[in-house]
Formats: sequence, structure tokens, C-alpha cells
Amino acid sequence: MEWTDDMSVRLARGTTMRELVLFLRTADAGGTSRRDVLTVLTERFALPFDDARLAMDRVQGGVVRASSGLPENEPDRDKDPLAWTSYQLELGLPVDDEPVGPSAEERAAAVALLERAARGEAPHPPEDVAVAVEATRLALASPEPGSLVAAATAISVTAEARIAGLGHLPCAPEGTPEWTDGVVLVAAARQIAAAFGALPDPGNEERAFGLAGRIATGLLGQSYVFVGRAMVESARAIQRGGYPDRAADRAEAMLADFALLLDQFEDDEPYDEQVVALEYLLEAVELVRGVRGSSPELDELAHRTSQVLAR
Repeated sequence: MEWTDDMSVRLARGTTMRELVLFLRTADAGGTSRRDVLTVLTERFALPFDDARLAMDRVQGGVVRASSGLPENEPDRDKDPLAWTSYQLELGLPVDDEPVGPSAEERAAAVALLERAARGEAPHPPEDVAVAVEATRLALASPEPGSLVAAATAISVTAEARIAGLGHLPCAPEGTPEWTDGVVLVAAARQIAAAFGALPDPGNEERAFGLAGRIATGLLGQSYVFVGRAMVESARAIQRGGYPDRAADRAEAMLADFALLLDQFEDDEPYDEQVVALEYLLEAVELVRGVRGSSPELDELAHRTSQVLAR
């Protein structure tokens, strides 16, 4: 991929450029693995993998420019905001954080949503990502089935509106507002699923992981990583609920598509997101084999995947 002179990236709601740069500086100082750094960049900050790699490069570039001691090496704040922020922090100069978090109106709407649920009324959530995320935060603070269901409903209504807004597009282009909102909504749905799992409430846990899968395929469908994780997590939830055959069906549904990805690496070595996606493929194969036993086709797919990952 070629980058233009504009090195800016779009971040997830509730995060800031300063926060991202501080994370990367801390991760570098602490020796955090590349895999873990990319996971945070692509999930918490909602960066596509190409933008995540760009962010890592630009933050380091800001450090290098600051070390030169030459004022003319200051990066352009508008065109290269990550490098500029990194440059400022390296020199001990102030960097103002942008305002984050929901507005008073959005917070009030989320509170009203959960209050309606507590009274046994239909939630009728607005199609608003900020409200859905705030409702999720509030529901997780004191999890009980009614509030969690209301938050999941808000996530679902908002996600369906975003999916419908794509029109003829099969999924959101990477780095667009629809993409970053998709990442945020998937994360919220997974948090709701985990809360249901802890109650425990296996039926709603399965439904919440299914919601995460719907969002991943509808908005982030070009990402093997997000789709693979959603499919495997959904299958595992179904299995925990006592339905192994349905779980195997769910895992099996991703094998053909992910085998096409595997075909790209007969000779080449996978990297970053491709490695993660192939690991999900292998996990899906193992789930199916665990339920239905081995077959020549599954054994061959597992063998090929393991060989590519071992490179």
C-alpha cells in the first residue's frame, strides 16, 4: 500500500491521538510484542492493519525528528498528526487531548434507555453509536439481564442502521466512520456476551456473540481477523450452551472462505493479520474435528494451515 502526503488516521470514538501515541511509546519501552501492539491498535483504536503499521512508523518518526534538535524537522500537525504528537511528547512539550466521551444528551439517552428496561418497558433505542456504547458501559457497571438486553438491543439497532446505510457496498471500506463504528460496536457486543457468560446466561451469551458476528460480517466483512474471531467465539458459545453439532456447523461455515486465504500462501509467508486469520482457521478446524471427528479433508486443511503458520 502507498500512503499519500496525508498521514492522518481515523480513531475509534472515545480515543485520542495523544492516547494512541502514549500507548505506542509505552509499548516500545516495555518491549510489548508486535502482535499485542497490533491487537490494541486495531481493536481499541479501530485502526485497519495498514493504518496500524503506519501509526507505528509515524510515532517512531516523531521520536527520530525530535532527536535531531532541528526545529525545521517538526512534523506537520495536520498532515502528520501522529508524528507531530510524538515529536511534542519527546521534547516534553504540551499536547492537548481532544474531548472524548458521550455528550450530556447522549449520556441522558443511555440512562433513559436502561431505566425503561428496568421498568419492563420496550427500550426503543436511537440509532446512535455513542448512546449504544454508553448504555453498554452503564449496563456492565451493574450487570443484570434486563439492562444487558437493553444495551444489546441498542447495539443491534445501531449496527443494522449502519449496515443499511452502506447501500450496495458489501461492507464498510477500511478507515471510514462506518468501519471504526463497526469495530466499536463489535467490541461492545463482545463485552455484553462476556457479561452474560459470567451470570451465567448461556442463551443470551450465544445471542450476543451472534450479534458480534452479524456486525463483523455486515460492516467489517473484508477483515478475516474480525470475521474469524466472531465466528469462532460464536461457535464456542454455542458449544458451551450444550449444542455441539450447531457449534460445529457454525465453525464449518467459515472453512471454505478461509481456505481461499490459505491458498494465497502456498509459497509466500503470511504476516500480521494473515497469521491471526489463519490461526482462527486452525481453531475452527479443531472445533469441528473435536465434535465430528477427523476426516481426510479436515486433516489436510489443518496440516496445510499448520505448515504455513510454521514458516
